[in-house]
Amino acid sequence: MLVEREGLWRKVLVARYGAEGGGLEDGGQSFSSCWREIVRIRDGIGEGWFASCVRRRVGDGVDTDFWHDRWCGDVPLCEWFSRLYDLSVNKVVTVRNMFLLGVEVGGEAWQWRCRLWAWEEELLEECRELLLTVTLQDSSTDRWLWLLDHIGGYSVRGVYDLLTSHEQPHLHQNLELIWHKQVPLKVSIFAWRLLRDRLPTKENLANRGIISLEARMCLGGCGHVEDLNHLFLI
Repeated sequence: MLVEREGLWRKVLVARYGAEGGGLEDGGQSFSSCWREIVRIRDGIGEGWFASCVRRRVGDGVDTDFWHDRWCGDVPLCEWFSRLYDLSVNKVVTVRNMFLLGVEVGGEAWQWRCRLWAWEEELLEECRELLLTVTLQDSSTDRWLWLLDHIGGYSVRGVYDLLTSHEQPHLHQNLELIWHKQVPLKVSIFAWRLLRDRLPTKENLANRGIISLEARMCLGGCGHVEDLNHLFLI
């Protein structure tokens, strides 16, 4: 969905959120928090359980941005070698095209706005040594790897099994009481949301981008963040 340039879903996402520099935009705070998390994963700054389950695997390098995607290491090359990125003429280029131009000494991939200093040449040599560990595979396309199932890939069932395997123990113990037939339905729903931390506290609203991080403090002026513990236990 993120790398198929002519795919229908990509066209829908571009129309919805926009694109810049060959990558999809997150749409800002007023758009989907789930989509912002996916974009953060592509940029190498994603957090949480979903980000920990996916990794970028480069095949032929056609659909991977050389500087901006996290494909060689834990951070994008534009951050790892920020000085080289600032001086580079080719700031928007795929991995495939960089290797075709030549990343070896004297290769045409390295075009600079000005002559490099000695310490910048050392950075370039470090970058070259890193790239020597990469071998592109013409028969394989670039893709995201779902670590929970390398063969079958992502599935809703797999995510469900992951999340339910991390259920809080006390939630199972109290399910019979929560959904008891003598308990009013609205009370059961409230208790279920409470135990799962799904109530619209200011902390949850801020995490979802509905309000700003500065607005998540308790209105009572006590200096605490308005979360479940503060509202119901403290």
